[in-house]
Amino acid sequence: MERKEYFTFIVLHYNCFEETQACVDSILALEHSDCVKIVVMDNASVNDSLARLQEMYQSNEQVYILHNEKNLGFSAGNNIAYDYAVKHWDSSFVVFANNDLLFRDREFIRKVRGEYEKSHFGILSPDVFHTTLKIHQSPIDENMVLPKNRVRRTILFNTLALWFYPLYYALLGKNSKDVALSVTDLSYRKNIAPMGACLIFSRELMDRKPVIFSPETYFYYEEYILSFWCRKHNVDIVFQPDIQVLHNHGKATKSLGDHRRVMKFRMKNILQAAKVYYKLLKEEDI
Repeated sequence: MERKEYFTFIVLHYNCFEETQACVDSILALEHSDCVKIVVMDNASVNDSLARLQEMYQSNEQVYILHNEKNLGFSAGNNIAYDYAVKHWDSSFVVFANNDLLFRDREFIRKVRGEYEKSHFGILSPDVFHTTLKIHQSPIDENMVLPKNRVRRTILFNTLALWFYPLYYALLGKNSKDVALSVTDLSYRKNIAPMGACLIFSRELMDRKPVIFSPETYFYYEEYILSFWCRKHNVDIVFQPDIQVLHNHGKATKSLGDHRRVMKFRMKNILQAAKVYYKLLKEEDI
């Protein structure tokens, strides 16, 4: 009997029902979606969005809703969903997708398979297009590994800012705005740091890395940690601009509350993740 090739999507959900529903429905509308399984990982939402998703997809055999009792962040939440997926289906590809993504290219699945036939990628990074700012966001870096001195500066800055946060916020943070990375080079290339809103994994990586996001960070630096591992183990990361996803960035984070609280949340988690990444660099003497 011919092996059933599944194409699994993992969508991390927190609070934002409309965004997650739109993301899931855009996946179900793709061509060849008969091979698709979708795991929606609810990361301890504090509103009624989980119940609404369960009601929406209770009769859909392609969509599985999981729930964490505690918000475990990006890495751990996705790892739990991934573990569930590999135990239930034999997937040739797994796509980790932010819930604020839309898959409007109906040929997405065919294009991913076609790229794999050409490059045998471990990780595929599509063109991530920010729908509000009208900018391209992937890749986030032409280098797979950040310099240690750059990471040290990040650790120092966030440590000092959090120590004196009321003063920092009053002087600098109150009027700050989110800055999204804009990419102008949309040429096909390999061995870059991909944008984490959409990461496509093939068996080239999955067979060699049973825990995808390790070491775990709460948020941030996941792409650089993955890139670090891929460089060390000679696994290719491919940026393919002919495959595009649409990104309505930041809705879940903004649902945490006011600007002051959101900024502190980001700084704390950037600091934690930078320390994890810096430890990796030191261990490898990079």
